[in-house]
Amino acid sequence: MALIQVENVRKKYQLGQTEVEALRGVNLSIEKGEFLSIWGPSGSGKSSLLNIIGMIDSPTQGVVRLDGTSINGLSDKEITKLRNQKIGFVFQSFNLVPVLSALENIMLPLQIRGEALKVAAEKAMHRLEEVGLSNLAKSRPDHMSGGQRQRIAIARALVTDPSIVLADEPTANLDSETSQNIIELMRELNERDQVTFIFSTHDQQLLDSVKRRIRIKDGQITAEQGEAE
Repeated sequence: MALIQVENVRKKYQLGQTEVEALRGVNLSIEKGEFLSIWGPSGSGKSSLLNIIGMIDSPTQGVVRLDGTSINGLSDKEITKLRNQKIGFVFQSFNLVPVLSALENIMLPLQIRGEALKVAAEKAMHRLEEVGLSNLAKSRPDHMSGGQRQRIAIARALVTDPSIVLADEPTANLDSETSQNIIELMRELNERDQVTFIFSTHDQQLLDSVKRRIRIKDGQITAEQGEAE
């Protein structure tokens, strides 16, 4: 059974008097432990598809299944709980809380879940050590480089031990050397812990590193390739 099953998914947005169809009958199956990218030009629908998989948005039509269970029709409370249990997010703009330290930012998803403060701090510090930034535990985001902030964002995404990490343009704001370091870190976590990584990207450096590439254009999957050589 596939970890994620997307069946005939369509997504329409109303922009003033204009209706925009971002996704047009997308079918996609993703297995546990994959390391894949959804790529295409700006406006192709890749971020819309990522948001629907991550339950940030819902399809206009079609079905999305997680571990064989349809997520269509779930209440907001059920979606929030499932997302917090199963999915970690890495955003292009990092989305760190500026008034919180690195450790506090990583602890946040656990505190939302209701974990005890001491337990949340221990788990967050473990993930912070894992990304090599334990020395920045008390530092706030505005005292960090772009690469450091992205590592904090990855640690935050992983602190709940999710089965899926969704990363929207995770290397877009980074230089090539930092990007390669971030990619290597994510691939190591994927191979070691079998966390499924799904990227929305048009970064060739990242595309060359994934095991599977799904090309999307005008809201439809147009090509698929296996692992890069």
